[in-house]
Amino acid sequence: MDLTRAAEYNFRLRHRHNDGSWSDLEPRPDHDPAGHDPEREWGSGTLYVCRNCDEQVFVQPEPTEPTTGN
Repeated sequence: MDLTRAAEYNFRLRHRHNDGSWSDLEPRPDHDPAGHDPEREWGSGTLYVCRNCDEQVFVQPEPTEPTTGN
């Protein structure tokens, strides 16, 4: 997959619970004090939260290496 075009794709994020069921993760903006933790500010990204159990996943693009002008 061409990662430079990944933004053009829509993804459905899900995770599996211990009972074997799957639940959707939905994007959630950070509006609570915990949302200002340093880990959440690693760069542009999105916090996704499970609709059923509140499990959280933070998704962000891979950082790019600065190019040198040699």
